[in-house]
Amino acid sequence: MGIRIVVDVMGADRPPAELVRGAQAAAKRLPLNLIFVGRQTEIHPHLDPELPVEVVHAPDVVRMDEPPLRAARKKESSLVKGMRILADGRAEAFLSPGNTGAVVAAAIFTLGRLPGVLRPGLCAAIPTLPGRELYLIDAGATVDCKPYNLLQFAEMGEIYAREVLGEEEPRVGLLNVGEEEIKGDKLTREAHKLLRGRPNFAGNVEPHRLITARPADVVVCGGFAGNLTIKALEGGAEVVWEALKRGIGNAPGGKFAALLLRRELRGLSQRLRYERYNGAPLLGVRGLVFVAHGRSSAAAMEAAVERAFWAARAGLLERLSTGLAGAG
Repeated sequence: MGIRIVVDVMGADRPPAELVRGAQAAAKRLPLNLIFVGRQTEIHPHLDPELPVEVVHAPDVVRMDEPPLRAARKKESSLVKGMRILADGRAEAFLSPGNTGAVVAAAIFTLGRLPGVLRPGLCAAIPTLPGRELYLIDAGATVDCKPYNLLQFAEMGEIYAREVLGEEEPRVGLLNVGEEEIKGDKLTREAHKLLRGRPNFAGNVEPHRLITARPADVVVCGGFAGNLTIKALEGGAEVVWEALKRGIGNAPGGKFAALLLRRELRGLSQRLRYERYNGAPLLGVRGLVFVAHGRSSAAAMEAAVERAFWAARAGLLERLSTGLAGAG
């Protein structure tokens, strides 16, 4: 039997049909078994009969605007029922493109936190011009952070980058408004004091250097700043790409230029498309939980399922538990 991944297909910006299609595209390439959770009538018509797929009916939907604590108590929702499947050991990973706050709350209530972890963090992948992605934690799980939370995010992000993604000695940076040690608000200044004793600490890094210079392998921050950074970078990349396409299309000889540059432009587009980097693990809970973009397309869901698959196959939860125990 392949890796079992629970996919919540309700409550996102796009319909279940597109999410199901994307998840199944990953299942056609990888040895995994999908468990779709949601309204059966919206899932069954889109299933591939050749794939080993299970459907668990869930009549309720967690909306994007629902308060996380209330949403986490909706026992008949696809989110809570899917999380329960993971908690019961019937799957190795859970993925949802729904309400992030609700996913975090449901994971804490249903799974609990790993020993010693005060707050979980979302570890999002960010594309870079040098080529290799970097990882930003927290991307929105814990909005109000304390300095010690950022230290734990650094520990968890380092383990994720090293044990699962192959970074031998991950460098950890602190997201800040300037590189100087004295810069930042109270949170970042206090976090800097905790992080600077780590041998792999790369110091403060500014948001505009994340994509262009890749100053660290893992960048830590509070969830509020992290979520804003992720959305700003995604929006900026989309604007630049659209402006580039329009500029080439409207310029004299633009079509000829596009023909000459098609390989380079295609490569740039592939490196910076958010869909390829979809699916962020929620590190610090007793289960392998992934959060996808609320606006995930079929291609983005395919990438998120693949990321969850490789994390489960690498034994991320066990490695994280062992690594944190050693760090403590």
